[in-house]
Amino acid sequence: MKKLGIIIGLLWLGIGALGVKAQQITTDSLAKRLSKIAAVADTIRPDTLQTKTLKSAVAKAETPKSTTKHSPRKAALYSLVAPGLGQAYNKQYWKMPFVYAGFGTVIFFIKYYDIRYKDFLGPYVASYNPETGAQLRTEAEVYLRGQKITRTLTLDRITQGKEFYRRYRDLNYILLTAVWALNVVEANVAAHLKTFDMSEDISLRFQPDASYNQFTGGVVGAKLVIGIK
Repeated sequence: MKKLGIIIGLLWLGIGALGVKAQQITTDSLAKRLSKIAAVADTIRPDTLQTKTLKSAVAKAETPKSTTKHSPRKAALYSLVAPGLGQAYNKQYWKMPFVYAGFGTVIFFIKYYDIRYKDFLGPYVASYNPETGAQLRTEAEVYLRGQKITRTLTLDRITQGKEFYRRYRDLNYILLTAVWALNVVEANVAAHLKTFDMSEDISLRFQPDASYNQFTGGVVGAKLVIGIK
């Protein structure tokens, strides 16, 4: 019995030693694994931070400056000060010749009608007394610029010609103002469109839908959705 007790005691001592050794081995291996993970994290962290910094720099570089700095208000103001300057601000230089052509055409007709108006105005004024306003004559010579001849016309014809050319000259002054305003509006709208999302992602999709009303109750169906940015 004593031998059996000694044997059992030795077995318990052996098992305890093995457990302590196994626990030590497990603790040491866990510490080694943790140190390896920390080392890997230390090596990865700078690269990850550098990658994030690089991505943010690329995103900033790819961000178009026109969406943040281009001002429709400035474009309209520039075109108001000088026709065509707003189009230049929008970098749409090809529109500037059309702006100048519009102004040039209207200015040409203003001069055209103003010269002929003055051709009739001179004889008309000379036909009346400047002090009393009394009519001095019933006919006067007028230079007809289109025919390049001078003809004697009655005072009524002279008055009609004077009013005709004056009316069309004033109408072209109104057109000049309209062209100027159109130039300002076009520059402003074009500046807005430069910051507008013109992507081709206009998707067409079906989407489930449910509705309820007091007559039909609950209705389940689908709807067609067009996504426009």
